[in-house]
Amino acid sequence: DNIICCSEFMKNMLDTNPVFKNKTVTLHNFIDKIEPKKSEKENYVLYFGRFAQEKGIETLIGAKNKDFICAGSGPIEDKVNSAANLKNIGFKSGKELEELIRKAKCTVYPSIWYENCPFSIMESIMYQTPVIASNIGGIPELIDDGKTGILFESGNLKELTEKIEYLYNNKGLCRQMSENCRD
Repeated sequence: DNIICCSEFMKNMLDTNPVFKNKTVTLHNFIDKIEPKKSEKENYVLYFGRFAQEKGIETLIGAKNKDFICAGSGPIEDKVNSAANLKNIGFKSGKELEELIRKAKCTVYPSIWYENCPFSIMESIMYQTPVIASNIGGIPELIDDGKTGILFESGNLKELTEKIEYLYNNKGLCRQMSENCRD
């Protein structure tokens, strides 16, 4: 009778097919609410998730910013491990991942494919850490650009590098975005 889509992006794509049009509704993924907790930000940018080409890892490898920590695993883990600008700490979950997210200056989500409603972005915002992410698919629905994070053109290495440097070097903005994430 109805098709539940986890993003407006997905709904709009399905609505292009007359068979589905007027049968779709949007209901974003759910995530447990947590109480805000003050965490001191440390000097690193965090990528957490699957190491795969479609996740934009190669764009991240091309960014010459310093102090990237990567928490994950996947098919292109060898590329992550051999990148001079990335430090792979392996797959993390639970409290260990929560602390990594909370203490990061920001997280980065450089996807080059149409994500619908990525939990990584929702988790980052939930833990009061701004997100720098590709402006593609359902990602822009989760980030209030300039308030809870910064969007960049998917695959645009120069823009990604500039956005990371901008937020990384602007403590006041980083602090304000963290506060915005709490709300």
